[in-house]
Amino acid sequence: MKPNFFMFFLILISCKIDSNKEEEIKSNPLAKVENNFLYLDDIIIPDNNYDSSKFVAKQINDWIKNEIILLHAYNNINDRIFIDKKLKKYEDDLILYQYENELLSNNVNFIISDLQISKYYNENIKDFILGSKIVRCLYTKIPLGAPEIINFKKLIKRYPQSNINDIKSYSFQFAEQYFLDDSVWLDFDDLIINTPFIELDNDFSYLINNRFLENQDDRFYYFIKIIDYKTPGDISPISFEYDIIKAILLNDKKKELLNKLQDSIYLKFIDQVDYEVY
Repeated sequence: MKPNFFMFFLILISCKIDSNKEEEIKSNPLAKVENNFLYLDDIIIPDNNYDSSKFVAKQINDWIKNEIILLHAYNNINDRIFIDKKLKKYEDDLILYQYENELLSNNVNFIISDLQISKYYNENIKDFILGSKIVRCLYTKIPLGAPEIINFKKLIKRYPQSNINDIKSYSFQFAEQYFLDDSVWLDFDDLIINTPFIELDNDFSYLINNRFLENQDDRFYYFIKIIDYKTPGDISPISFEYDIIKAILLNDKKKELLNKLQDSIYLKFIDQVDYEVY
């Protein structure tokens, strides 16, 4: 027998759900397939003007279809032992993963110093060979109608002889996009995505002789003032690798602590566990 879902949903989704009604909701399932039930809090109800009743009804029908197919699969699968072993392994891994996270979070706040990062960088410098082009630069994207664009172009072209504060002031007022920290290394290919400079992607030699790049499309001027650059095969600067090295050292510290905690738990409880080796 098929229930009248349409009217039932209109009533349910028009009601606010609070903690006091949780038991009521659980006692009034929306659908049932064998011993599995679907409840209102399992349903996604849209906040917009979309027809909620149809949206909910589709979710119910999809759930019923999926449950019926899953039930058929359970009853007809050939190698259930293999599946059960996989599920047990997954459950064990998930429990260990959660437990390890709790052990780490409850024991220490990890701090990686600049000295440790510098030491790792120097000891493994051969691992930090660039595979891409990087630059230190100023970059601005200015609307075509912006005022005094010629004067601004002179400022950014002459930098660092010009005043960076003047460049920043103009950019803050008129630029659509900008990057004005010339101490930070950027991936050049990422920088020029969605700009007319994309044609330079495979012609980086152009930058060796041209430290100021300008271009425009039908809406914007684009200016790049190159302060420094490095090409594939060069040693990557430590500042460019800083976050990666920090993540490596942090992971190593976590592994070291986790191994110690696991050894401690093992030694503490081994005599309390009934085990045999055959």
